[in-house]
Amino acid sequence: MKKIFILYLITFSFLNSVNAQSVKDIVGVYNLRGGTHFLKPDQTFVLVGYATLITGKWELKEKGLVHFIPDYEKEKFTLYGRHNKNATDSTKIMLSYGFYDDETLLHFGPLKKPVPEFKRVFKPGHRHISFPYVYRVKGNSDEVSFTYFPYEYDGKRTKQPEIYTFVNKEKFNDFIGFYWRVKNDNQPFYYQFKNDRLYSDEDTYSQKNDLANALEEIEADFKTLVSESNSTDFSPKKMYSTPLYNFYDAGSEELLLNFKFNEQKNAWLNILNYEQDEELSPDYDYNKTNIVFEYTKVEDFKKTNNAIKIDEVPVFISPYAD
Repeated sequence: MKKIFILYLITFSFLNSVNAQSVKDIVGVYNLRGGTHFLKPDQTFVLVGYATLITGKWELKEKGLVHFIPDYEKEKFTLYGRHNKNATDSTKIMLSYGFYDDETLLHFGPLKKPVPEFKRVFKPGHRHISFPYVYRVKGNSDEVSFTYFPYEYDGKRTKQPEIYTFVNKEKFNDFIGFYWRVKNDNQPFYYQFKNDRLYSDEDTYSQKNDLANALEEIEADFKTLVSESNSTDFSPKKMYSTPLYNFYDAGSEELLLNFKFNEQKNAWLNILNYEQDEELSPDYDYNKTNIVFEYTKVEDFKKTNNAIKIDEVPVFISPYAD
């Protein structure tokens, strides 16, 4: 009985010490699961791994549990548009990398009732199609719709998939579409904090390192990135792209400092480096950012669930046999 009582006291004391942890105690830098975790005093975090940067919020729960909530795009599809003066009688859309991740389909124009028809973007399994994925159709469309089926091992599909229909009030004829698949990186996760250590499981942990000291030891650009990255805006109001869809991430101040808007081209031209009509060259360099197009997020959309018919001939066809 005495041993049981002592064990109870030890357990009770441990839980009290864990519960006594504060946000201030946990702020620091930890190396866990192949990534460096920067936990900041405002309870945001930056996780840096190989070719990965994840931002989000963290919360201290009971018994030293630390809840990490990564930032993610809450909508499955986002759409951006612009007016392309070189394509007045047609519409083009670039379907970003994400459309490869699941079984995705699209439709231009009003949806037919009661069963709308969608065109497949890629044939499942095709992985040899060169970027950028640009699709052109005749005429202009007042609506652009997308739907999807997540790739599943058992091959089952929902009978009424979720449909996103974007209303093209601005009469754009040049689009960029994004599909946001739910990934492991998006999922909330828990670690346990005790004795100045952060545990991902009972045998794997990282000792806390001082945040300020760690930031002083890294290069200036990376320090700024970590310090200022409090959240990730996956779908800003505006986005910028070169003619070959190299996305340009500069802020508005940098854009105004280095570029001037050209009404004729409906584009931003680099003040010092742009050469007249350079983008028309057949060997135009993907990495050149002397001209960038401004795309505006299409905010007006609705979501519905409905049975669909599928045009099985995909938009993009692999040059290689199955």
